[in-house]
Amino acid sequence: MWVNAQGPGVALAIAALGVCGCSSPQVADPDIVRPAPGAPFLDKLPGPMLGPFSSPSSALLAACRKILTKPHSSAGARDHQDFDIRWRVSSEYCAWMYYTPDQQYVVSKLTDQSRVDPLQRSKSCLLPSWVDDPRYPPDAIRYIYALHNHPYGSSLTENDIRFIVSEGLAHGFESETKDGRLRLSVVAFFSRNAAEPSCDGFHQYIPLTGQLLKWSRSGANWQCEQTGSVRWSDADTRTFSVQKRSAPCERSNTP
Repeated sequence: MWVNAQGPGVALAIAALGVCGCSSPQVADPDIVRPAPGAPFLDKLPGPMLGPFSSPSSALLAACRKILTKPHSSAGARDHQDFDIRWRVSSEYCAWMYYTPDQQYVVSKLTDQSRVDPLQRSKSCLLPSWVDDPRYPPDAIRYIYALHNHPYGSSLTENDIRFIVSEGLAHGFESETKDGRLRLSVVAFFSRNAAEPSCDGFHQYIPLTGQLLKWSRSGANWQCEQTGSVRWSDADTRTFSVQKRSAPCERSNTP
């Protein structure tokens, strides 16, 4: 996503949102792991953080609620008067949802490691390719969803799409589970409310089908819309185009 965040009174507005350059100590969040200062980016995420769950949808929605409780996970709507400031201080968090030899679904710890854009045009979270769950051999874990949040609910980015394809080449684009063969996908959660974020929906890309989906929640009900499809023109250079469309999803009414 690319957004310019500029405007008068930035310092005062940031202070009003509770963000400052103070040196007061911060309590470490046990859900979040980061590289040590000066160390390379993490190449593995420890697990688990959430679970076990008996269904992929239960794990997915629990992860959505968890991620959107983290500080500055949502910048709210772009037309909100404080959006520019909320965007500046917002963060993306990412994790894996995976399937274990115990036939359960689990969510790894989170990270918010990122490559900072000095112009504040984009936010990112660098998701490691691997999960380190000491209960299981590394090759026994099946990767199902690459999870992260988008602070203002924007569509999946080109980097999101290329990333999940590279992960499919590493882990496989389908995994055999007790619920049948599940397709690898990337998911971006969003909330419409920055002050009190909730799990209002998510964008999803499924490489095996090429579908781009948007799931939206209204109360206890979920609605799914296919917003487009990805067409690859050169697999070697990973060149693709997005064909936009609007149609109901050809699946159930719940994630």
